[in-house]
Amino acid sequence: MNRSASNWINSLVRAKNGDIGTVEQLYFDDLTWSIRYMSVKVGGTLPSRNILISLAALDTPDWEKRVFPVNLTLAQIRSSPNTNTEEPVLREHEVALHAHYAWPHYWGGGFYVPTETGLGTIPAVDAETIAAIRSSRVQKLGSHLRSTQEVMGSLVHATDGNIGHVEDFLADEGWVIRYLVVNTRNWQPDRRVLVSPQWIRKISWIDKKVFVDLSQEAVKKSPKYNPLKPVSLDYESRLLSHLKKPEFTEWIMFKFHAPPGSNVYVAGTFNNWDPTAIKLGDNTTGAYVATVLLPLGRYEYKFIVNGDWHNGPDGSEQVPNSFGTTNNVLVVERIIEHPLHHPTFSRLSVSEDRLLWRTPLGG
Repeated sequence: MNRSASNWINSLVRAKNGDIGTVEQLYFDDLTWSIRYMSVKVGGTLPSRNILISLAALDTPDWEKRVFPVNLTLAQIRSSPNTNTEEPVLREHEVALHAHYAWPHYWGGGFYVPTETGLGTIPAVDAETIAAIRSSRVQKLGSHLRSTQEVMGSLVHATDGNIGHVEDFLADEGWVIRYLVVNTRNWQPDRRVLVSPQWIRKISWIDKKVFVDLSQEAVKKSPKYNPLKPVSLDYESRLLSHLKKPEFTEWIMFKFHAPPGSNVYVAGTFNNWDPTAIKLGDNTTGAYVATVLLPLGRYEYKFIVNGDWHNGPDGSEQVPNSFGTTNNVLVVERIIEHPLHHPTFSRLSVSEDRLLWRTPLGG
């Protein structure tokens, strides 16, 4: 079920041994649109301030009572690092928070996306990274956090004119923002429509403008969204069919276990078998991770560890190659994250209701 971000605001956040405070806003990664943190206004017996709490600490929410329990103590909250939520949240702030709470860090070896996708929300790649990836078709990207408050109210522009402003966000059970709720009241009174982040061409964060790859006419005739009703699969099917916007890409996590200090890469038909383009980041536990945006389709791939080529021992399909060995096979289909396996990015096929694979790949 998709949950409205506005339902989080002012909800109570409860530690193991007492109340912490209330949710003020949410922080999401503007590349993957995954919600990473709650910004919580601390009160009660704790010194008043704003803190970030990772969704890794979240237990099962009580949506009816609007209570969000977390597996933290008040003592941990009291001694947590300060984070100024009035300023952009930098990676060093996240590192300090994750070290304090012993949270797993989600950024792994970075996110990679084919250069021809033209996604305008991607942060600029620095010169060092550009030099490192050379002529590869895949760019390495750092994540960047944005607050829902920052995007709320942004004007939404179709290809031929304005259509409204961002009123809310809908996130799935894996805490990924599936849709922006756009209120078209200044153009089409008493009407709201849903826009997927995948249809966004670019975002001007400074000007608070969102540019989508849709025409005004297509939006005008799209199925009307009723915030009082849950988004059903039938509604989504009608929406995607009308806008002719299937989900062409999926985020895929590659994971491999190797000794600390190893240089681990992944290469395949998705990047012309470039052995140095996609480097997996070490999470200090021997697991090396990178997340890649891939179009739907079938791919072959292998891992390169300290210069040697390996298959991932995960039992996935393998096919012979021209070197007398085998390659792993990956089929990227339209998928959703299974809520029980979200931390490990296991995937579930919508159409066949079966696991496509389980991470970790390679161990």
